[in-house]
Amino acid sequence: MLRERYSTFLGRSHTYGSVYAYSTDIDRTKMSLQLVLAGIYPPTLTDSGYLELSPIPAYYEPLIVDNILNTENCPRYKKEYKKIKATPAIVSKVSKNKKLFEYIEENTGLNMTVDPILSTYGLYIFLTTQESLNITLPEWATEEVLTKMKPIVELEYQIRSYNTLMKRLNGGHLVQEFIKNMNATRNQTSPKIYVYSGHEINVAAFAKAHNFVEPKIPSFGSAIIVEKLRDSKGKYFVQVRFIIMNN
Repeated sequence: MLRERYSTFLGRSHTYGSVYAYSTDIDRTKMSLQLVLAGIYPPTLTDSGYLELSPIPAYYEPLIVDNILNTENCPRYKKEYKKIKATPAIVSKVSKNKKLFEYIEENTGLNMTVDPILSTYGLYIFLTTQESLNITLPEWATEEVLTKMKPIVELEYQIRSYNTLMKRLNGGHLVQEFIKNMNATRNQTSPKIYVYSGHEINVAAFAKAHNFVEPKIPSFGSAIIVEKLRDSKGKYFVQVRFIIMNN
């Protein structure tokens, strides 16, 4: 899709430095990034019959120091997150879903007393990922149960960006990174495209930092595209696109 949309802008062949690629320090995001990069500049068959590859370097930081795609290590973020979870409004929602949490604990063995919202979120991501791979779900995980879990998952995403401070701590570094890239002086060695491979929480954090309503629950393979464009009068503007994958 990226190759098709930006083929003229990117050119047919890769030149060193034309792509900046960054991933979290997790195998699955690194592999996803390599697949995307291979799609941007796919292997070509030479006239001699050889397959010509375009390897592109990718960068990552250890999770403990990655403040772009792993904001959960921030002490202030952790403090605010716990404080919001303890507010009467959130505690009330937990109480209203007590039967659902008991049902999940009974069928999975998960401890649903410490943080039932986060536990439901993790389980929902696991189940919907399996569902997207056509793996049969356990009998207890019916469509009705998944439907009941969905608002809890949406609530977890809301809590992570609950107020202005949380939006800044959760998605601010990523937004700042995008702004830095767009403001960088363009020259012959500047990247044409910046590719970041992260997680569903990063997609949600970016969206909520801009007060976008969607996506409420980013699905497998979802992405954000931020384009810096110039109109016919030479004026620059920014356009944001979402790729929402259906499981």
